[in-house]
Amino acid sequence: MESDELALRMTGSAPEVEGSGSVEEQILKRALAGDRVAFDRIILRYERQVLMTAWRLLGRREEAQDAAQEVFLRLYRYRHHFDERRPLLPWLYRMTVNVCHDLHRKRRQDDALAAGEVDQAKLAYDPAGEITRSEQRRIIQAALKTLTEKERAAIVLRDIEGLATKDVAGILGSSETTVRSQISTARVKIRKFVDTLERKRS
Repeated sequence: MESDELALRMTGSAPEVEGSGSVEEQILKRALAGDRVAFDRIILRYERQVLMTAWRLLGRREEAQDAAQEVFLRLYRYRHHFDERRPLLPWLYRMTVNVCHDLHRKRRQDDALAAGEVDQAKLAYDPAGEITRSEQRRIIQAALKTLTEKERAAIVLRDIEGLATKDVAGILGSSETTVRSQISTARVKIRKFVDTLERKRS
């Protein structure tokens, strides 16, 4: 499947997956066997979760869209190696983390060649001091940028996506102890970042 074809499929109007369980398992089985209509439905079922996870990991919507497309390209490319008896979502999370890591590394290389640094996002606040939902999202995204790549992946999967620590450890190929440590450190950094913003506003 060509990348531009998949891009069209990701924005197409295929019907949603009907529920879960055996129906969804059958759709996944057909998709992995090469049924493109079934694959459309798999994309439609999971693309928002993949896209939002990538956006939180990368901090840039355009790169997140590229990452999401690459995740589904890899699913299609390696579909013959996937065991349809296993749940798909953990694999998608793991692949999203891997793709974002590759893009993040490429971004660092590009920045180094340009002898520049990634600018931190500047947050705007209204005069009345009220934080809107969009501003909250900007604060969270800016706070995530203060974390290391591993800390960011751990806390996005655990606190934002709501996965269990055990599942996060499996996706990241790490121990639960390490993941708990990364999450704890990340929470402290985020709290410190938010406290600093609040002091500046007061």
